[in-house]
Amino acid sequence: MDTTNPTNTTSPVRGVMTYIMGTIAFLTCPCHLPILLLLLSGTAAGSALAANTGTALLALLAIFASSAYATWRLLDRGEETREGEPGDSRLRARRE
Repeated sequence: MDTTNPTNTTSPVRGVMTYIMGTIAFLTCPCHLPILLLLLSGTAAGSALAANTGTALLALLAIFASSAYATWRLLDRGEETREGEPGDSRLRARRE
């Protein structure tokens, strides 16, 4: 068992970045545009969003796609770094 990293996790910064990018991906998902319009109704941001719904949809889609991809890569990279650590059961199973 690896005693230098008892929780078998990657750096805390990567974990925080994963949560931040995941939250951004969730909030900017284009399916949430109607909810944003309802929440922001009666404000200047809501009227700008309602007037430019198509542009807002494209902008949200671009932000969503890039943040979802970044989240996926951060999660995927975490699996790669954990896989080769001493004490990893998957590594032992491959050797046998």
